[in-house]
This record gives sequence, C-alpha cells and structure tokens, in this order.
Amino acid sequence: MRKIAILYLLGALLVSGCVRDEFDTTRVVEGAAARISLKITLPVMGGGTDTRAVSADVEKRLDNLFVLVFDGGGQIVTRHRYTAQTGASLSSLLIDTRSGKGHTLCFVANVKDGMDSQLTALTSYDALKELLVTATELNLGQSTDVPLIMTAIMENVNVQEGANSISNPVQLQFLAAKVTLTLVDNTPGTQEVTIIGWDVQDAPTRSYLFPDDSKDANPNPETAGADKDEYWLTTGVDYPFEEEDKQAGTATQTLYVFENRRGGRIARALPADPDEQYSNMGLNDKDSRGKAWYKPKRATAIVVTAMHKADLVTRQIKAFIYLGQDNHSDYNIRRGHHYTFTVTVNGLNEIKIDSNVDFLVGDFLVDHGDNLTMDAHPDFRPMRIQAPKGTATMEILDSQGRTYDDPSGFDAIWLKISPLNLMYHQVKQPGNIWQQDADPDSKFVRPKYIPHKSVRAKLASKGGWNAIPAGKDDDDEMIFADATHRMCYKITDIPFTEVTVTAQTLYVYADDFPVRDGTRNARVRFTYHKDGDASDKLGVMTFDITQRGYISFYLDDSHPDAGLYILNEDGTPSNVKRKTVVERFHEYRIMMNPGIPARVQYTGGVRWGFSRTRLYDKPDFFRNGKYMTANAVYNDVVRNGNEPTEFGKRTDSYREMYGNSNSDLGNTTDPIPPYTGSNSGAPYYYPDPEEKEIYHPIYRTSAARYCHEKNRDLNGDGIIDDSETYWYLPSAHELIMWGIAGVMTHRYANLSSSESNNATSQIRSVYMTAYDEPVIAYHSKYSQAFVRCFRELEKTITK
Repeated sequence: MRKIAILYLLGALLVSGCVRDEFDTTRVVEGAAARISLKITLPVMGGGTDTRAVSADVEKRLDNLFVLVFDGGGQIVTRHRYTAQTGASLSSLLIDTRSGKGHTLCFVANVKDGMDSQLTALTSYDALKELLVTATELNLGQSTDVPLIMTAIMENVNVQEGANSISNPVQLQFLAAKVTLTLVDNTPGTQEVTIIGWDVQDAPTRSYLFPDDSKDANPNPETAGADKDEYWLTTGVDYPFEEEDKQAGTATQTLYVFENRRGGRIARALPADPDEQYSNMGLNDKDSRGKAWYKPKRATAIVVTAMHKADLVTRQIKAFIYLGQDNHSDYNIRRGHHYTFTVTVNGLNEIKIDSNVDFLVGDFLVDHGDNLTMDAHPDFRPMRIQAPKGTATMEILDSQGRTYDDPSGFDAIWLKISPLNLMYHQVKQPGNIWQQDADPDSKFVRPKYIPHKSVRAKLASKGGWNAIPAGKDDDDEMIFADATHRMCYKITDIPFTEVTVTAQTLYVYADDFPVRDGTRNARVRFTYHKDGDASDKLGVMTFDITQRGYISFYLDDSHPDAGLYILNEDGTPSNVKRKTVVERFHEYRIMMNPGIPARVQYTGGVRWGFSRTRLYDKPDFFRNGKYMTANAVYNDVVRNGNEPTEFGKRTDSYREMYGNSNSDLGNTTDPIPPYTGSNSGAPYYYPDPEEKEIYHPIYRTSAARYCHEKNRDLNGDGIIDDSETYWYLPSAHELIMWGIAGVMTHRYANLSSSESNNATSQIRSVYMTAYDEPVIAYHSKYSQAFVRCFRELEKTITK
C-alpha cells in the first residue's frame, strides 16, 4: 500500500468528554505526596464496513500514555509518560503526584515525538488547551501500524494525601474523525466507468489536541484576512482506492481527517445556467444535488475522479462528496464521528449520494449494513447499538417526526422493531415453544413470535401465535426484557451492563409495499443514557428509513390484458390470469448485518440445482413459478386450482436445505448436514455465521428458497403458509415477459434467473435458466446467475 503523507484523521469520532470525580468532601491537604490508581477504557471506531484504513486492533492500541496533573489554579503539578513496554498493560495506572483540591487530570495516548517535547514543556492547563496538532504522515492502507491519538480529561478531582482510587474509568476518545466512502457503479451494461482515484479538498491541516466546543483550530475562513491556504489541505494525485471489486462494481476507501465545523448551507442565487439547476432547487430543499452549490467556504470534500464511456465517447468526471452529518445540508465534521457515504453512479448526470453518520455522544454508536432503503417485499435492517454501561431506547418516528402516541396521528404503522431476527434461522432446540414446530435434516428452523396488536386484530380468526403473557397485550411500547419475541413501535431499557463498550442488535421490519414505484419514509431514533450522567444528558441519533415500491411490466397495472394465464398441470391454459410485478433491488453484494464479515453475506452464487433430485416434470413448469417455488422448498405441496396449498405444516415438510455455490464457505454439491456447530444460546440460538455448514435465508440458501423467504410469517407461528405467500422465483415465461416489456434496462436483468428442466442426469433441477438479454440461455448445472424475485399482484378469472 502507498504511504500518503497526510493525516486525514477522518474517523470514527468518539467525542472527547469530561468526567467529574471527587474522592470526598472533607478537607484536602495541599502539596502532600499522593498516589492515584485508576483504570483506562479504550474507545471503539464503530462502523458497518468490512474494510478500514486501520485495523480495529491498531486503532485502539495503546503504545504510550502521557498524563499531566494540574492544580486548581491550572498550574502543572506532575507529568508522567507511560509506555506499553514498561508494564503488562496500560489499562491500569498508578500516578504519583501531589495532593490538592480541584485538580485536572489530562491524558494523551499514542504521543508522537514532536508532541512529546511540547507536552514536556507545558506549565499550565491554559497552554495545554491551546496546543495544536498538525498533519502527520499516516499510511491509510490496511497494513497501517500507527495507532491513533486519543485524549481524555478529568476535572474537579480532589486528591487526598496518600492513596486515592478513582472508581469511574478514564474513557479515552479519538482525536480524529473517520470517513468511509463506497463508490458503486450502477451504469447500464452499454456504459463503462473506470475509477481513477480519490483526493481531498479543504481538509484542515491542524486541530486542537483537546476539544474546544467554542471554536476550531482554523479561524473562520469567512472572516476577512483570516483565511490562509496553509491551514487547508487539497491534494491532486488521485490516490487509489483501498479496496476495489471490479466484478461487483464497487470501490471503498477509509480515511481520517481533523474536525471542521462549517455549519449548514449558505444562501446563493440559483445557477445562471438552467442546465445546472434541478427541479425545485432551493436553499432548504434537502436534495443531495444542491450540497456542492450551497456549500460554505472551506467545507471539506472527497473528490473522486473517474472515466465514463458511453456511445463511443469517453469523458472524465469528478464527483465532489461534501462531508457532514447528512448528504444534503450539513458540513460539520466532528472528532470521533464515523461518516459513511455511498455514491451510486447510474449515468453521467445521474449520481446519487446516500450518507450516514455514525456518531458518538460520549461513547454511543449505532451502525447498520450498507443502506437503510428497503424493497417492496417485507424487508428488514439490523441496527447495532454500541455503548458502555447505561440504557438505550429505540423507537419509530413517522415521516413527520411523530411518535406512535402523538395525538395528531402516526403514519409509520408499516414499520416495527424487535430484538428478534426473523431472517436468521435458528438451531433447533427440542421442545422450544419459540421455534417452528419442524425437524428438518439440517436442524435449522424459523423462530416464532407474537405479532403486533394491530396485526393480531386483522388475523384474529386465524390466530397461531403463542399465548401472550398476562398484562402484556399492548406492545406499542415495551421494555427490552419483555420484547424478546415481540414487534413494537418503541423499546425502552435496552441494557448495557459492562463498563467497556458492548453491543445490542435490534431489527427494523417493513411490511409488504405493493405500490408501483412508490416511496414511503420514516425514521428510527435511538436515545442513550450513560450510567452516572445527569438525567438530561442523553445521546440521540436518528436514521432515515425508506421503502420503495415494486417495478411493473405493464403500462397500466389495471389493464385487463395484463398478466399471463396460469397453466393447468397438463400444460393447457387455465381461465385464471396472474398479474406479476418485480422487486426493485438486488441483494447481491449488500452487506446487511453489521458485525458479520462481508464475504459471508454476499448473495452471488445461490444454489440452483438439487443433487440427485427431480423436483418436477409436468408440462406447466415453464409458466407456474409460484407453484414451482413452493414445490422446491417443501415436499408436501397440495395443488388446488393450480395454486400451491397446505405446505409447511408437517414437521418433515421441508425439503433438504442447500447452502450456496461459494466453495470457500463449504460443500457446494450436497445438502446441508445436521448442524453441530456452536450457537448463541438462549433465547435465539443463532448459528455461528462463519460456520461452513449453515443455512441462512439470504446468503446461504438456494434460489427458490431465497425468493420464498421474501414473504413473512405474519401470524408468528414459524410457518410461511399459502395465505402469506406472494413472492416467488419467476418462471421462464414470466422472466421472458419481463424482458419483452423492456423494464429490465439499467437493472441488470440479464443476470436475473428462473427455471428450466435442462439438467444433467446427475442433477435434475427446475431452477437453472436465465433470461440473458436478448436470448434465452439454458445454463449448466453450475450456473451462478443472480436472483430477482417476483410478486403476485392479483389473479383474475377471464373466461
């Protein structure tokens, strides 16, 4: 990796905090010999990305620790420099100093040579607060072995003569902020994007060593005569991206920068050239396309250079990604925050920027997978809270920012939250009432749960969920301990019991959204209170959630000619026409679960064939995708009016489960054997995600089961039955119809797969064909074509 002679300390900012501590309230002797014992707690650079400039171990490594003690008047009392070589660990310290009232203890971790001499020469606390750190050489590659600077302050400490002990650990905080940029090439197959590299524009070259909430190290560049180029770093060398996957069309870079609080948009007249304007452009429009136009002076940006080729014309393009708390209006970079930006290039003039800021108030962080935009099918997103000892609350806000109990209304009833992961099959435990009543060979089963009261009301005649504990009918809001198998709008008292940072993962669930090209929005808000803090000192983070509607084949969904006739078993047309639509997004290469390596989660290479199994041989298999999908998942499907029914209710109704075709993750030919690996234990019994022989309905599965699991078990009985099944793997004819309609353009439809009976004598499968624009291609038994699932919109009897 190349060394880059800059410190873009743009990283997972953990805001430096102050802890007030007093040993007692009795008289304090001044100037006597004293010894302080205390513990050091390390911060965590949070974030969902699997690639990083500095490894987690190096980020928080303690090579040395400089401790300065100032008296109540701000004058130096003692200073000490501790190194990792002088003891087994720097997590516990004994500090020899002098007694006194109102001392301030200051800590600087991983001090560099030049800073060491400056700290040694300091004589006052005021001088320390004015100490500047300048840009330093830092290798941004994964092999980097330079730990990051961290600081902490303890104020108002009364140090008694003799031995003293501070019970609250010193929480170190990173000096830097961190940025992770992911570039996604989503251009049509007729176009080509070649990524050249990245640079930074107007990154601060200096920062205060300790945080000063009243000002940045650099003067306000808007002030006349105050701005100097030497205060800012702009490069022009096109540094290569840290990680680039040409097959997936992605490039990722993590870098570090100093804080730069530049505020919000500034008022400007609209561009004089109408071509530079977009619809409804304005100062307060919250459109990412306006972030460059309305930027304040010296706002920090990452500049990506690429070559775009289309229609035999090649153009050089530069994308300016301005950093901040969001992708449209905020330009503040704060120490300790982790900013993530996903830049999707759909075409030369169609670049979309999704941003998220994982930030910490004190020690509080929430991270998630690659995005929070859900598809039209019942969808979900894991969100992981990381915090030390304290409690958190997670709740749904609607598009207007209202909570479920707002008297003026609440329109986010389509979202729920739960500690339970419905999309992670559990390891079967005999007699467990919270697991599907099944016993497949693989030992992987769905969880059971109690649906939200609004769903229970709609399904009252069906039932199927477990008994509701006494007094727990109302699940709009529940404490975490009661929400183990529930769906809620708000969950409180989420516990963090350790002094060091630990994690709790909860899940956001969206209902089915059968609306053509629709969009609906809501928010998820997290609130955290750290033990020992004042009741009104809270960390608050809010994330935007979006769900998009389906893609349609038809000019008019209601037209009587829309759809295909379902075939009878003998291949003749029935009198029932099925109208189908398509999910909007591929899950290919989407990393949904923070904390699980990306290589495990990629969905490319789902299993298509079933070893030594002939699933179906009737003439209707080219048309009836919904029936074929159920028949590939279950062995007890009953055909009723050409529809699949009665499946999944026996304990042995599952067919054999298969993993995927990634040979690094295990056997790619045979069914998954009985699971014998480790699991998470009660209450959920999740298997180890890195075990080779596991089943997961998204990234360790077969194609038909992958689409079947797009449906949701609505009544919580652990079964996706026929009344809950709308989404399925499309038939060959349905996929051809998609191609004829032309809506696959720009959506990788040439990689979407369906079924055929074109298999070898060893592997007979109904799921092995792809519509490969512009012809039908019957793939071999080892086909790794990607998956796109369809939804039944409605059925009509026409004759």
